[in-house]
Amino acid sequence: MQSTKTVRLVAMLLTFGLFGSNANAVEIETFTQPYRSVDVPAAEMGVLTSVLVEEGTPVRSGQLLAQIDDRVLKSSLEIAEAAMRATSSRRAAEAEVALSEEQRQSYRELLRDGNATQREVDRAETNYQQATARLQTVREELEMRELEYKRISVQLAHRRIESPIDGVVVRIEKEAGEFVSPTDPIVMKVVQLDRLRAIFSVPVSLIGTLEKNQRTQVRVSGSDQPIEATIETISPVVDAESASVRVSVRIENPQGRILSGVICRWDLGADPT
Repeated sequence: MQSTKTVRLVAMLLTFGLFGSNANAVEIETFTQPYRSVDVPAAEMGVLTSVLVEEGTPVRSGQLLAQIDDRVLKSSLEIAEAAMRATSSRRAAEAEVALSEEQRQSYRELLRDGNATQREVDRAETNYQQATARLQTVREELEMRELEYKRISVQLAHRRIESPIDGVVVRIEKEAGEFVSPTDPIVMKVVQLDRLRAIFSVPVSLIGTLEKNQRTQVRVSGSDQPIEATIETISPVVDAESASVRVSVRIENPQGRILSGVICRWDLGADPT
């Protein structure tokens, strides 16, 4: 609230020209925040069998964070795999097709020599078509078994709760033994801190001096030295109440020396580097 009031006051002074010739020397402040903040959900409902991290644990993208009970699905997967690998019905159908094809060719030759009737040839042709249809049915059943195997595999993967980003676990919402439901799926929160974001409300009269990807400097609490930053986004919309524009600034923080949640000040009168 204090920051918003400051911006309003600055905007009014700029509007009425009370800053005089040094009107651009404006310092605004906000707070640093994680570059990304993700509430990690469970894709499937069930009971958590384990939570493998705690608050403050650094994690990598794709790292297993927690596990939902998957014993029933694992058994289903074994059954689906056995069904998928059962090929005796296909081999029998292929043998039947080969035999009926041989008989069909034989009857055709006998018909040319006058030793078979057209009816016998037609019957052999029908047997071949039926055998071919049975083989196609077996192949389709095997394809369905393979798809069922893949479906269960995906369900099993969804019971693994993995980190979507490189970051740090900052809050655990559910412990092992608790039930995760579609109406309450969040298990924990992970934030990215190797870079930070600061969102400023910049007086509209100063927006013309800023542009996306422009390098600048900010100051944060606990540090006397200016810190390099980059303008990441400039809102195309002006907040009518405060006569300001939302500007997001990115701060690289690979060593984690800058804390999230501390005051960040931006002197808009300073020349960008």
